[in-house]
Amino acid sequence: MAELFEAWGRGLVRHRHAALALSLLITLAAVAAIGTRVRHELPIDFTPQAIFMDGGRDMQRLREIEADYGRDDNDIVLLVEGALATPEGVEALRRLHAACEALPEIERVDSLVNATLVGNEGGTLRIIHPLDRWPPAEALAHAAADPILRRLVVSEDGKLAAIAVRIDRRRSQVRELAEVVDRVQDAIASVDLPAGMQVRMTGVPYIRAEVVAMMTADEARFLPLVAGIFAITTWLLFGRFWSGIAPLVVALVGNVWAMGVLLGTGAVLNILSVLVPTLVVVIGVSDGVHLVARYREELDPPDGAPVDPATAMGRTLRHLGGATFLTTFTTAAGFASLLVARTRVVREFGWQCAVAVAISWLAVMLVLPAWLSFVPRHRVGGRLQADRGQALFTALDVLVRRHARAIIAGSLLLLLGAGLVGSRVRTQSHILEIYPPDHPTARTVHLVETRLAGIVPVMVQVEAPVTGDDDARDALLVPELLAPMAALQDEVLQEPLVRWASSPAGWVRHLHALLTGESVVPPSRQAIAQELLLAEMSGDLPLDTVLSSDGNRGRILMLTVDGGGRDLIALRDRIRDRAEALFAGTGARVEVTGDGFVASSGIRGLVGDLLGSVGLVLVVIVLTLQVLLRDLRLALISTVPNVAPLVITLATLGMMGADIMVSNIVSFTVAIGLAVDDTIHFVVRYREELARGRTPPEAISASFHGAGRGIVLTSLLLVAGFGVLVLSDLTSTRFFGILAAVTLGAALFADLLLLPALLHVAGRRVQGSPIPPGTT
Repeated sequence: MAELFEAWGRGLVRHRHAALALSLLITLAAVAAIGTRVRHELPIDFTPQAIFMDGGRDMQRLREIEADYGRDDNDIVLLVEGALATPEGVEALRRLHAACEALPEIERVDSLVNATLVGNEGGTLRIIHPLDRWPPAEALAHAAADPILRRLVVSEDGKLAAIAVRIDRRRSQVRELAEVVDRVQDAIASVDLPAGMQVRMTGVPYIRAEVVAMMTADEARFLPLVAGIFAITTWLLFGRFWSGIAPLVVALVGNVWAMGVLLGTGAVLNILSVLVPTLVVVIGVSDGVHLVARYREELDPPDGAPVDPATAMGRTLRHLGGATFLTTFTTAAGFASLLVARTRVVREFGWQCAVAVAISWLAVMLVLPAWLSFVPRHRVGGRLQADRGQALFTALDVLVRRHARAIIAGSLLLLLGAGLVGSRVRTQSHILEIYPPDHPTARTVHLVETRLAGIVPVMVQVEAPVTGDDDARDALLVPELLAPMAALQDEVLQEPLVRWASSPAGWVRHLHALLTGESVVPPSRQAIAQELLLAEMSGDLPLDTVLSSDGNRGRILMLTVDGGGRDLIALRDRIRDRAEALFAGTGARVEVTGDGFVASSGIRGLVGDLLGSVGLVLVVIVLTLQVLLRDLRLALISTVPNVAPLVITLATLGMMGADIMVSNIVSFTVAIGLAVDDTIHFVVRYREELARGRTPPEAISASFHGAGRGIVLTSLLLVAGFGVLVLSDLTSTRFFGILAAVTLGAALFADLLLLPALLHVAGRRVQGSPIPPGTT
């Protein structure tokens, strides 16, 4: 294979115009594929459905339940504050309600405008519209005192009102939600508000659309900045402009090719695979730096006269073609192993990364030689080994040779300590985890959670036992089922996370209290039916959100604060235990579900699946290295430095007091990609030097001065580029910048200290049967 790579390098230089034309043709085709796809749809899916376990049983069941009541996670919530107790404020509230209701994408709008409460007037139950019955201030006071409306449409002090705007249930994709959010904002802007009144927007659809918009804006802001820093850094490190920017240009071209293939074949980027372009740039730049450094070395060999570019490129690919293939194949195989994961987004992330990394390598192998062939040799630069950095590698070589065992022992102790610190890190998820605390959206959600009911919907679904009669109705409306439902509702309202709850039992008990003064469920089915009939005779009861049309199914609908996925799952388990106890022996089917619980469970499964997959990736990397290197000992030695960045990154989270969340777990995938890449470059150079007849210590020394420079240049380049991400407004992007820098530092430490030390101690047995350089 070495001869094939050499012939490829020589041929590209000799036919550089054809290579350039082919590169441009592929790039244009990729751009066309991307443009065609983006014009039709935004290929990004951050909806909760995208993160659940394969088969989606929990989500499927939730959607079946919501068929009775409508979806709870598609509500835009408008918060209206100021001037509410005035006629002008009420009129503005009516106009806001009507403007939203007029939009064709909206299923329903709920607010004080159409809210109803039940009152006892002369011993008769009456359905009352507060704003139609009383003056504004009195209407607000009555609504704030009503157990159903309080915190749902008005705050307890009557100074903050909510308008729930439910989007058509068929609209769930980010682009569709964003369009509706924009139309609702336009509708709000069309309403003249009285002095002192302000309207804020929140709700799950709004947050989803804003998150994608913020991430897109972040990429538009930082991608040119990072690219510029990459270009300047490589220019300064190599001392030449055209050869310096070559790795970045090639990585960006590879990115375009990869995204063209992925999007052109219908791939959708999820919350994890949105990182694929970043990984492609990281790995592409790394390979490019190594190739440019070796090309400069081959143009100006230390023991002979300078050679022509075709020969130099042939020798470069002869020695590094196999190394870059190893890094690509190993990394791609590791990511491809994620196809066995349970979570769909992890599987998609795995195959998309594997395909993108492979395409990036093809771009490097085609575009970089063609690019360098057009650069005059005096503009490429001379040997990097002649630079002042040689002293650093000499010092590292001496240090590792003299203190190999001490370095190994110290590294193991460091990793053990880091592992202990990292073991305290727990998984967590928040709707607002990518927002800084002072962001307007975070403050608005905090306002909802403190003064209203919260934005996370959960529920307890109760289905009455119906046997023998397909036309049975109102089977749930019996005291044997409503009494435990009422007791469970009382208990969940004592939970700190739960801010509001409603159920058929709550309504029945409320009506009974209005008639008799006793807040209990009536003792008989007939009494329940009679009291409901009395209320319905004066108007429609708003029971459709908690009771099915046939009366056989009902739910306790709850709104909670965003207390985190871990606490929500604990709440779900407590509610499930109490529900099983309260409904024991009734024959009812009881399910604890809702978007908050299902999403938290899905994200926990996602994080756990991805963490477990990291171990699987490492196993696959070991096996792949064994097959490709044909040396188990060397494969195991090469794996140890790949673990270090993972452990150090986890410990960093622990020291920062952070949890493992979807917004930062992607850093672990970067750790794998970077560590494997640099490790293989060092190991392949080590084998190459052994094949030349050098002793292991001599081979390690030569590897320091050969591959070591590329490893350091790559690390400095990426630290400079990713370091700027700490300036992002998004917590997720800022975390990625910090953790990427830590990962790079740990990988550099592992590859330049721990790996050579392991080779000194255990690698002496590896020197037998060296393979020709560049083979795999």
